[in-house]
Amino acid sequence: MRVLQLHCSEFSFKTLKETPVAEHPAYPKEGDYENILVCFTCFEKKDVNREGEIIEEYVNNIKVDTDRIGCNNVILHPYAHLSHELGSPKRAKKFMSDLEARLNAEGIDAHRSPFGWYKAFGLYCKGHPLAEMYREY
Repeated sequence: MRVLQLHCSEFSFKTLKETPVAEHPAYPKEGDYENILVCFTCFEKKDVNREGEIIEEYVNNIKVDTDRIGCNNVILHPYAHLSHELGSPKRAKKFMSDLEARLNAEGIDAHRSPFGWYKAFGLYCKGHPLAEMYREY
């Protein structure tokens, strides 16, 4: 699992075209957010059968990171471009959905952009010392 986290004052996305692995329906089709931790997340082959373990570690790190930056809003943005060893799209979709649910259960205001869609997106990264983080699980 590879994750690029950016603390953004603004983040927006809009779905444009589906890929062969697109989830249906693509909900939400677009979104605009303020003061949000954007998590570009890539599910890899090595993550298969480790989903529960990764969710635990991911959630614990997000809780620490959001507390440190003073932001309780998170968006999980599927981003296959972080790896050449992608895991199963079916499992990746379930992972992202389970992770979103778990973050919300832990009191994080979590959202997710749809899996398997080409999306236009724009962001404005805050630029403080903790605004850009990279994680591997």
